[in-house]
Formats: sequence, structure tokens, C-alpha cells
Amino acid sequence: MASESVSTRPNTESGSPHDLWLMQEMLTVGLTRDSKGFPPEADHCVEINRMIQGLARAARSVVYQAGTDTTQDAQFAMQPIDEIAAAIILLSQLSEAVRIEASKGN
Repeated sequence: MASESVSTRPNTESGSPHDLWLMQEMLTVGLTRDSKGFPPEADHCVEINRMIQGLARAARSVVYQAGTDTTQDAQFAMQPIDEIAAAIILLSQLSEAVRIEASKGN
């Protein structure tokens, strides 16, 4: 995992680069409050956080299914967990980046 998080890496320019970790790779995205097409707003975090909660529920469902369904291999049934966890991490970092950018100027 990264030694830095999006919360420790904001830039003072009009936009900010934010690092999003994709499994073993890093994707840096730039967010700016001045964007006319999709300016980051705190309300966007609500929707992102709902997605995170849905993924967490999906992870619990996968674990439950893998532990109780005797008709399939439990190891095979657990394979989606890595991707679900990666998506949760990515979306939580994105939510934090949006929060940081939206709070500028307040």
C-alpha cells in the first residue's frame, strides 16, 4: 500500500492531483473546483460512499455464499473478493479526493 494518501498530497494550484491505487499500479487524476463539466461537490461523496457500502455488502454476500454453497468450490467462489476490495479502496480514495477538492474555497 502507498505511504501517502490522497489526503496528504493536495496541490495548491487550481486543480489537485490525487493518487488512486489500482491493485499494484497508481493512477493519478486531477480534480478542480473550476471544472464546468463536473465540478467536485461534497454531495458527490454521498453517492460514492453508497457505492462503497454496496460493494461491502456484496463482499459479505460472496463470503457467505462461498461458505454455505456446497455445490461449488469455495476457493473459486471467493475469487471476486480481491476485485471488490480493490474497488472499495479505489472509491474511498476518490471520495476523499472529491472531499478535499470540494472543501477548497470554503
